[in-house]
Amino acid sequence: RLPTDVAAAVDFVAPTTHLPGLSRPSAALGKANNVLVGDNYNSPKNLRTLYQVGSAEGKAANNKQAVTAFLNQGYAAASLQKFWNKFCDGIKCGKDLPKLVGDSTGGSPGVESMLDIETITGIAGNVESEFWGFSGVSPDNPENEPFLKWLQQLSSTSDADVPKIFSTSYGEDESSWHQAAAERLNAEFQKAGVRGISLLFASGDNGPNCHGGKFRPNGPASSPWVTAVGGTAPGSSWPNPGADAEKGIGLGSGGFSNYWPMPDWQKDAVAKYLTQRGVPSASDRGFNTSGRAFPDISAQATDFYVYAGFPEPGVAGTSCASPTAAGVFALLNDLRLEAGQSPLGFLNPMIYRHAEAFNDITTGASRSSCGVWPAKTGWDAATGVGTPNYASLAKVVVALPTGRASAAPPVEATIVV
Repeated sequence: RLPTDVAAAVDFVAPTTHLPGLSRPSAALGKANNVLVGDNYNSPKNLRTLYQVGSAEGKAANNKQAVTAFLNQGYAAASLQKFWNKFCDGIKCGKDLPKLVGDSTGGSPGVESMLDIETITGIAGNVESEFWGFSGVSPDNPENEPFLKWLQQLSSTSDADVPKIFSTSYGEDESSWHQAAAERLNAEFQKAGVRGISLLFASGDNGPNCHGGKFRPNGPASSPWVTAVGGTAPGSSWPNPGADAEKGIGLGSGGFSNYWPMPDWQKDAVAKYLTQRGVPSASDRGFNTSGRAFPDISAQATDFYVYAGFPEPGVAGTSCASPTAAGVFALLNDLRLEAGQSPLGFLNPMIYRHAEAFNDITTGASRSSCGVWPAKTGWDAATGVGTPNYASLAKVVVALPTGRASAAPPVEATIVV
């Protein structure tokens, strides 16, 4: 027991010792109902087409992207190389093999962890990548991930060496984190944003997350200091971009935080959604309309092909969506870094200010046993403001303020689409 004067300055103690127990990827990966053949998956080429990446590849020497891994989800270079060999003919995927960071990067390759690194490298060609893997569990709740362990490693990594964007595909009920622990995580998320680091989290795979007939939010996706990524499914024109290319997917989670108030940058967009026909009643479903709303954006979340020691076709979940979106934003970071500008850092205010640069998803819905979040025009609790359009966002990000310039000499940025 800590003395009273010491306890007042302590959120919680970490790391702690945890005896091995049940470990599971908390963003559960599913199999798509349809069995696909050929290149009918959400492959790197199809995703680059869908999100109008075109021939854009990394050019900035100081750009880096990363994925995180927890709960015994290991990495295998052989699996990543098999994925590249199958899907990256004629395009550049990644930039050499990823650098491994953390105390748990070996062992058996996990479907979750390999999905993340294969997807982000498949989208963002010629961008240096890193795989950050950590053992153990949260000292706050042994069923949760050791996020603080990752965030402490991030804090101790220099600005010159730290990746500019992280994708995390793990999470659970917001309420499974005690308030003090959740506040500590929020403080670390804010510190990352101030340093110019973008943090993307999968929103979850249980629809509106039904408990006792009421909607319950997921965390850390519900934190206002991360970018929550919901899910979409292929539409009739997929993979060709357009109004019919995507629709909201039933498994994607969204809703309203019970811990964090709604930030100003999303209030107008969310208010419009709550007035539209078909949106569930807050009194009936118990959600907090004054809380932080999520997801912020979305991306494809089904029909992915993964190599994790052996082929895993038809993987689904917002675990697919987060590294997909992160790869697009890594390329957007590259444009700014190439021009001697700062990386994008905390993304959310920019996302809502420039929602028109995203593909608005207006059909489909997030579903669970106690209700739906329908996709609507503008922001919605199924797909956020929509999916990334690289060509449109490229024009937005190079026009943003320069920020703290990188150490490299400024050069004229070239937008390649």
